[in-house]
Amino acid sequence: MHVGDRVRLLHHREEGIITNFLPNNMIEVEIEDGFRIPVLKNEVTLIATEETIVFRDTKSKISDKNASPEKIIGEVGFFLVFIPINDKQLTVNLVNNTEIDILFTIGEIKDNNYSGLAAGHLRKKTWQKVDEANLDRFEKWSPLLVQALIFRAGFGSIKEPLIRKIVFNASTFFKSKMTSPLLDKEGYVFQIDQKIVSIEPDKIKESMLSANEPALPTTPKVMEKIVLPPKVRKKEIDLHIEKLTDKSEKMNASEMLNLQLDVFEKALDSAIFENVEEVVFIHGVGNGTLRTEIQRRLSKHKNVAYFQDAQKEKFGYGATLAKLK
Repeated sequence: MHVGDRVRLLHHREEGIITNFLPNNMIEVEIEDGFRIPVLKNEVTLIATEETIVFRDTKSKISDKNASPEKIIGEVGFFLVFIPINDKQLTVNLVNNTEIDILFTIGEIKDNNYSGLAAGHLRKKTWQKVDEANLDRFEKWSPLLVQALIFRAGFGSIKEPLIRKIVFNASTFFKSKMTSPLLDKEGYVFQIDQKIVSIEPDKIKESMLSANEPALPTTPKVMEKIVLPPKVRKKEIDLHIEKLTDKSEKMNASEMLNLQLDVFEKALDSAIFENVEEVVFIHGVGNGTLRTEIQRRLSKHKNVAYFQDAQKEKFGYGATLAKLK
């Protein structure tokens, strides 16, 4: 199952579109009138594309008097998919698993310049190859910029253009392998029109401390942000444990450090998403463990131009400034 797939509820008469994946093996389904309801995965069944087409053709022949109410139209489910050709080469594809048409452009960002790769019209439930990529050069892949307009004939709500900057990171890319919607092949799948989730330190901590609970299903994400310009000059991220949680007295040193580093990683990703020029991580002096680990990770990050101690007159040696590319 993927976002954008049409499903039928097994114990009810409703049909709808998958709009999100939720914890505890549940999904969010949008049914008639725009209502979104949580449903267990095993309580729905996929409706084949062929069935939808036949059903609609049949429905069009029925008189307005006997016709059922208009079905909800799936407007989410736009994917970037990498399909392996062999162990080194990949095809790069845009997949429209929605029930609306999408006009798109896609290109690379190189040294703040844009280099177009492809543009076109993706009809509903179709896909298009836009490029090829080589895994041997993964560390040198340029960020991609995808821009899209959606089209639906007739009346509807106004939709803003979709703009996504996608920066590739090995830690997320290679964990995203799954069966692609429509292509029905194993590949690296990223949802372009996915909602952006804010950083919530307490929820990060809860997930870290819930080892005995079932793992929550997640849709693989890539680094992205809706609006690319304008650049944000600087952000400050306070990593003092008391700023991240009010339950620190129940945590040991290792748990505190792990929480601080998780927030650091997510804040760095967020700063890259938001096109921030500089980000200051306030980590304190302490025994130097957090500072050392932060600077070690910054030194290996391909999107960090350089780092240095930040404003010694203000922070002493308790903060690190990272200049982003």
